[in-house]
Amino acid sequence: MISSRSGLELLPVYCIRPLPLSYVRRDMGSLMYRCNNSGSSIDVPIFAWYIEGGGQRILVDTGASAEHMRTHCGLEADDINTFEHVLMTRIGLRPQDIDLVIQTHLMVEHCANTRRCSNARIVVQQAELEFALMPHPILAPYYSRDLFMGLSFEPVDGYSEVVPGIELLPVPGQSPGCQAVCINTEKGAAIITGMCTLEENYYPRAGQRETMPVVPPGIHLDAVQAFNSALRIKGMADVIVPVHEPGLVNIDRIP
Repeated sequence: MISSRSGLELLPVYCIRPLPLSYVRRDMGSLMYRCNNSGSSIDVPIFAWYIEGGGQRILVDTGASAEHMRTHCGLEADDINTFEHVLMTRIGLRPQDIDLVIQTHLMVEHCANTRRCSNARIVVQQAELEFALMPHPILAPYYSRDLFMGLSFEPVDGYSEVVPGIELLPVPGQSPGCQAVCINTEKGAAIITGMCTLEENYYPRAGQRETMPVVPPGIHLDAVQAFNSALRIKGMADVIVPVHEPGLVNIDRIP
C-alpha cells in the first residue's frame, strides 16, 4: 500500500483526469455477474486516464473510439471525443508527449490508442501480454492483436511501484493479467480498478449486498478470482475509480 518510504521522503501527490472517448452499448450482465438487471442495456463509457502530478506525463489505458469497438468487437458504439482532441483540450498534450502508458489489460477498449503514444514506455503485466497473444475462447472476442502487435512493452510480474506514489496491483479474474493502479492523492489511495466495473460492483444495491459485498464483472475468466480482486480493491482504496463508471464522464478531476 502506498506510503512514504522514510519519515523525510514524501511521495508525489497526484490527481486523476478522466478522458472520456466513447460509449458502447452493453447488457448490464456483462458488467455485473448474476445481475438482477440482466437484459437491460447501458451506455458504457470508455476512458483513458491522465495522472497529473510528479515529473512524468502518464496515461492509464488509452481507450478506444466507436469505430474501434464496431470494427474489432462488433458492438454498437458512439464517440464522445477523439483521443487527440480530448488529450489536447483537457491536458494540453499530444499523444507523442506521453512518457508512460500503464495498461490495466489489453482488451480492445483499453489499448486501441496506445500505438499513437509513440514515445511512451508501455507497462503491462507479463501474464496479460501472454494471455492477449493467445486468449482463451471465452474472452477472445474482446482482444485484437492488431492493436498491440509490434509495440515495445515493458512487462512486469506482479506488484510493482512503477514510479513513486503509483503502484501496480495484480487483480486477476477478469483476465489472468489484469492490474489495478493505486495512486497517491490528497484523499489517500485512489485505485483505478482495471477490472471492467461500475461503482455498483463495489457498492451493490440492496438485495444483492446481503449475499455479496462486491459483484465481479459479468465478463471474466474466473468469477471467484474476480470477486476476490474486487474485494481487495474495496478494502485497500480510499477512492475507487471504476473504469466504466458513467458518473465520471463529466468529472474533470479525481479526487
